[in-house]
Amino acid sequence: MKFSYVLPDPALYRNWDEFTGDLAGVKAAGYQAAELQIADPRAFDQARVKAALDQAGLPLAAFQTGASYTTHGNCLCTADTAVRERTVTLLKRFADLAAAWGAVMVVGSLQGRLKDEPDRDTGSARIAEALTEVGRHATAAGAVIAFEPVNHGEIGFHNTIAEAAGLVRRLNQPGIRLMVDSFHMNIEEQDMLAPLAGVRDLLAHVHLSETNRDVLGTGHWPTAAFLAELERLGYGGFCSVGVYNTRLPRRTCITRCAAALHT
Repeated sequence: MKFSYVLPDPALYRNWDEFTGDLAGVKAAGYQAAELQIADPRAFDQARVKAALDQAGLPLAAFQTGASYTTHGNCLCTADTAVRERTVTLLKRFADLAAAWGAVMVVGSLQGRLKDEPDRDTGSARIAEALTEVGRHATAAGAVIAFEPVNHGEIGFHNTIAEAAGLVRRLNQPGIRLMVDSFHMNIEEQDMLAPLAGVRDLLAHVHLSETNRDVLGTGHWPTAAFLAELERLGYGGFCSVGVYNTRLPRRTCITRCAAALHT
């Protein structure tokens, strides 16, 4: 199994040394790659980040796209045509970035919430229309979108693996595949392992996030059984570890999660 660790957008670090130090910590802990949260490819210093990753000896496994929902109001389900078009344009830029880096781009939160569009059918149709356009662009560019089912408390659409997989299959584009996140699975799925077998052909990326979003092993996610099932199914992509709710220093989280993966 290949593991990566999710780090914030490099632009949000207090200084560059802190970012490169985290990369060194990820490498030293035994992860094979890093994943980054990126708000906008235009503000992403590709040359500097590449140099830092090369120095650490890490590839970029994936990057997340959802930050601009909260920071810029980008959204795919909204009735505001200008916002939808702006979001589609942003995702096309992300697809170009993904192709250039050979990294997976995660798309989930940009779908929007029910406050953006209260009618689920209408919102779902807009999301499908937008992803059709973005998917064609991604496919042509050689990029892979990992469409993420996000829990109903955060997103209004495609919350379960079955719902997200259903959309991916209907779109039927090589550039759009599926990912799963253990945190969201714990909220939405009735079984923590059974849904994986039905999407083995679609699965492009995995997020490992504890049920309390702290370091692995402090909640009740069956990490060992989950990884064993992925291995049984022949999953060959990255599993990215994300810690989003903790009082611990980031580098402590990096090492403790790595230890939990090998217990």
